[in-house]
Amino acid sequence: MTEIIFEANGLAQWAGMGNYRLIAPDRSHRIEIFYAGEPPHGDSYHRVEIDGRVFPGYAWGCLFAFSPCSRYAAFSWMAVLHERKTVVVDIEEHSYTVLPKYFHDFILRWPWLRGTDEQAADACRVDHSTRWHPY
Repeated sequence: MTEIIFEANGLAQWAGMGNYRLIAPDRSHRIEIFYAGEPPHGDSYHRVEIDGRVFPGYAWGCLFAFSPCSRYAAFSWMAVLHERKTVVVDIEEHSYTVLPKYFHDFILRWPWLRGTDEQAADACRVDHSTRWHPY
């Protein structure tokens, strides 16, 4: 399993086509992704565990980010094969929210998730007034 330790800058890093352990900047949380397959001409998708707890659906082998405080994570996600959404996870509360827009590349600095590529002008404010789901 490949391990990536994130810096406290909120920048997304790529992890895919294998099994990964993603470590929060303060090392208090970990996300483990396990290769599950890939659609034709697409990224890999993965089963997800966050601090040992199974997360619903699948993460795309794509970009992942932790907030500088390490409490929040964001990644490309699908509840069912083969949709693509962006999800933000509150690791401490064991809950997640699905953003209304997909972001390919992003930076997560609570309470904002901002695009960093062609969507650089786009941003979503994420806070606890949005709909959160337990996991």
